[in-house]
Amino acid sequence: MVNTMLRKTNNGLERQKIAVANINLFLAVSHKKKKDLAECMDKVPQALSKMLQNKQTWFFEDMCNAADFFNVGIDTLVRTDLTPMKAEQILKTAAPDDGNGGQSVAGHGFEPWTSGL
Repeated sequence: MVNTMLRKTNNGLERQKIAVANINLFLAVSHKKKKDLAECMDKVPQALSKMLQNKQTWFFEDMCNAADFFNVGIDTLVRTDLTPMKAEQILKTAAPDDGNGGQSVAGHGFEPWTSGL
């Protein structure tokens, strides 16, 4: 039973290392700032810096906030196959939450009464 518990703990730590590496990768390819991520996570920049070096444990809520910051699913953070190219592609296809439920809003001149609809 102790070995099983140790294995689960090591898997958790390994997943954290993978997630942190991917978060650092997303920061690099997105050109977003660490201070903005820290603010999103309600952390001071120094605490986030330690977290990004795996010197501090991440809580589930921290991972969720980081995933939200990049507009990706939390499962994306633990992918083992991410490369800079894949990360860029994921970020390009990640739709930011504009508060409009993903609905497109046409600009001026596209009103139904001007388009003949």
